[in-house]
Amino acid sequence: MDYAKRQEFLNRSRMYGAAVALLLIATAAACLSTSGAHTAGTAFPIAITIVALVISVWYSPDYLHLTVNSGKKARWEIKIRWRLIPAVLVLGALMAGGSRGLILMATAAAWLTGANLLARLAVPSHYFPAYFWGTDFAPLAALLLATRSDLLLGAALLAAAAHLSIVVCEKNPFRWAAIISISGGLLLFLAASQRGASLKFSLLTAGLLLVSALGTACLVHRAHRHNAQNIRAAIAELIEFTGYSDERIRHLWSVSNQDLAKNWQAAGIPENDRERMAQWYRDNSELYLFAIDGYNLDYKRIRSNLRMLKFANGACLDYGAGNGELILELARRGHAATYFDVEGKTMRFARHRARQQGLAVEFLHSKQDLAAAAEEKRGFDTVFSFDVLEHLPDLPGELDFLSSLLNPGGLLVFDVPAGSTKSHPMHLNHNLDVRAHLAAKGLEERRNLLQRLPFRKQEKYLFRAPVRQRPAKSS
Repeated sequence: MDYAKRQEFLNRSRMYGAAVALLLIATAAACLSTSGAHTAGTAFPIAITIVALVISVWYSPDYLHLTVNSGKKARWEIKIRWRLIPAVLVLGALMAGGSRGLILMATAAAWLTGANLLARLAVPSHYFPAYFWGTDFAPLAALLLATRSDLLLGAALLAAAAHLSIVVCEKNPFRWAAIISISGGLLLFLAASQRGASLKFSLLTAGLLLVSALGTACLVHRAHRHNAQNIRAAIAELIEFTGYSDERIRHLWSVSNQDLAKNWQAAGIPENDRERMAQWYRDNSELYLFAIDGYNLDYKRIRSNLRMLKFANGACLDYGAGNGELILELARRGHAATYFDVEGKTMRFARHRARQQGLAVEFLHSKQDLAAAAEEKRGFDTVFSFDVLEHLPDLPGELDFLSSLLNPGGLLVFDVPAGSTKSHPMHLNHNLDVRAHLAAKGLEERRNLLQRLPFRKQEKYLFRAPVRQRPAKSS
């Protein structure tokens, strides 16, 4: 994967998302100025709804579509709605003008809860766009037609519902956006006629819905197209290397993580048995090849790698390099690149990719050879290690070893996910204060403001080796 192209896509996507967000804000502002004064009880919920919609428009389409995980969109849709239910309760409480308003609020929250439970238990994910638009449209239609609820708030809520429905649309987002715009627009015009609203205001409220629907459809279509290109390129690489069919590759992408978890549980390896662990990873390297390959197509992974690549300087090592995604990009950017991992199919695939792309990468699989290479090269300027250390039994020893490979002032960039989970039982629980351990070795941690927040969970770390003279190599 060429990360320069990934960066260009994400930058452009942010620009397009920002343009849609500005259009939403401008249309909402025009609606407010046309409709006249709003009370605090309605203006605040309208503002909150528009702000939440703008943030989601700017962020979510890429996140959901840059993945090979077909269930991710469905899980996101359900998860985001569990978060919306408390928001509905809060907004309803702000707007409730008495017991009738409180009853409406409780009914809306109960409706959303029931719809979410039914979706999780019985609705196939490919029906989610229509299902959730219908379950959102029905209560909003009742609210707008049976009560004197604020029309602009209703339009903002319809725009948000349209966005959430189109984001998880797997095919023809523009056609679905048109259906939503027509049905939602008719509802808004009918509600406006009941209230005697001006034609200009009616058109502006319908415009708010239209901007949300078509803007989201544009972003989703773009993300679909880019993700399809990434998947085609990844499948072509895997077909060339493995000889497997397209269908088998997609199947292995979908089941590899679950199979790895099952195999680990069946192996029952003690956490201190390094040799058996190493052999298990060698035996399961094909499953890891597909698990890692699918993971590398995920939005979060792409974004993370782009951030981490900015720290690269000089001679670079990727410790536990897997399919070689990061180290190949570093070689592509002109860094002296060293790959380290256990022998297995992942290493063979990384070596194959480097050869096919004409990239100079040194491949190593023993610590003795790695230490010797570091001595010969006079150390590494940057050492990366991602999704690796949580698999190894001796975390203090691994950190000591990696820090010993650094040149003076060199960077150690790594992560340590917090222990085992149901989906990743092979992650070990180290219970080590990473900061204290490396500080005792003289390394200085570099953290940004967000990482310093006490409530923020931290898994990625950046430490700089002390600046000192490295002993001259003996002749």
